[in-house]
Amino acid sequence: MSLFDKLFKSDKENKTKEQGFDKLSKKDWTSFNELFEHHAALSFEKQLLFGEVIGDNSWQFDMNTGTISFGSELSFPVQVIGSLSFNDSSWMWGWANAQSGIPNDLLLQSHQLKTLGEDKQVEELIDPHFTVDQNFEHKVGMIACGLFNAKSYYCANYGQGTLVVTIESDDIAPIDRDRVEPIMTKFPQLISSMELNHKNAFINYLIDRSFKIKLTENKVEGLRLGKLIEADFDTQDRLTNLNGNL
Repeated sequence: MSLFDKLFKSDKENKTKEQGFDKLSKKDWTSFNELFEHHAALSFEKQLLFGEVIGDNSWQFDMNTGTISFGSELSFPVQVIGSLSFNDSSWMWGWANAQSGIPNDLLLQSHQLKTLGEDKQVEELIDPHFTVDQNFEHKVGMIACGLFNAKSYYCANYGQGTLVVTIESDDIAPIDRDRVEPIMTKFPQLISSMELNHKNAFINYLIDRSFKIKLTENKVEGLRLGKLIEADFDTQDRLTNLNGNL
């Protein structure tokens, strides 16, 4: 077999393997939970990577410089999204917290989320101060991280509550979308710690990671760089099996 024949055969095999797989776009969202499912998985992976960067270092927020520091060597610019009070499990958006004196240039993303909420009529993005369920601060952080393509988000525990910020810095490595193996461990970690629609979140995860996707009734398949990931779901969209030909 000539080199040309081998190349032609290889190309034909690749095209056959990709039959039924398409580049999908995210569906429009109409609720806070749907918006969360759009961004949860990739933001969760980013936050885990950021955790490896900062290690066990304690944090310090400097409102004058708009930075959060970890130890003596790590400092990153932030956007302030909002804060959770442990006293009454209430959330306050950064744009609504006038008493804090946060500079306007640190609240750009917080204001953008409010505008988005007004456009979509999503109460959670519009209401300035309200009682929330467990993990709401992480959901907000993941949404902001995804919407604004930040390198990560961080929940800074200050004792009486948590300040939620997004972080952008060239010193933080982006997600390597060519490494598909992390999906096999990160996604199960996400669904074991957060309440969300598994199937929707998984599809959006594959879209964010530039996969071609094939959808059948209870199965989602992703193909990238010749590597295949298969996920099975029950009738309630809960993950039942996750396999990869990597």
